[in-house]
Amino acid sequence: MLDELYQLIYGFIESAIQLKRLPRQGWIRVGVSLSDVESIADHAYNTTMLSLLLCDLHNALYPEETLNTEVVMRIAIIHDLPECQYQDFDKQIEILLGQDKYQQFKSQLLTTASTELLSLILNEEVKKLWKESFVELQNKESKEAMFVSYIDKVELLVQAISYESLGYQSSLFDSFWETSSKYLEKCTFGVINDLLPILEEERARLSE
Repeated sequence: MLDELYQLIYGFIESAIQLKRLPRQGWIRVGVSLSDVESIADHAYNTTMLSLLLCDLHNALYPEETLNTEVVMRIAIIHDLPECQYQDFDKQIEILLGQDKYQQFKSQLLTTASTELLSLILNEEVKKLWKESFVELQNKESKEAMFVSYIDKVELLVQAISYESLGYQSSLFDSFWETSSKYLEKCTFGVINDLLPILEEERARLSE
C-alpha cells in the first residue's frame, strides 16, 4: 500500500504537475505574450469547470437525456494529461502533415503517453479504471466523451475572448474561431449550442 501511494505521489502526480509549466503553443504562435499565455493546466481546469457547470445545466434541462456527471468530470480532468509526456503541439502540425496523418500521429502519441502514465499506477483495479477512461476519451465512444470534446472547443473560444478583453487584436484569433466553430457544427447538445451565439455577441462587442 505504501509503495502504491509513493508511486502515485512521486511518479504520477509529479508527471501531471508538469502541465502547470507547459504553455499552450497555439496562443504563442499568434502573438500572445508569455506573461499572458495560459498553461495546459489552466486550460484543463477551465475545461473541467465548464464541463461540470454545463453538464449540471444539461441534466436539469434535459432529464430524459442525462449525462453521467462523474464520467464527464473524469474525462475533462484527464483530457490533456498525456501532454505532460509529449508536451503541447500546435494545430499547425495538422496543416503540415494533413488531417489523416495528423490524426494518426496524435493517436499514436496519446496511446504511448497514456500507457507510460498508467505504468505509474500500481493498483490494477485503479489502472483498469483509468485505462478505460483514456480509451473512452481517445475514441469518443460515449456521449460524455463527445460532450467534453465540444466543451474543449468552447473553452478555447472563451479564452480567446479573454485575450481580446486584454487588448489583443480580434483578428489574431480568427483561425481559432473558424476551426472551433466548424467542429461545433456537429454538436447536438442544446446547452452548448445556446452558448455559442452569446460568445459571438461578446466578441463582436469587444471589437466595436
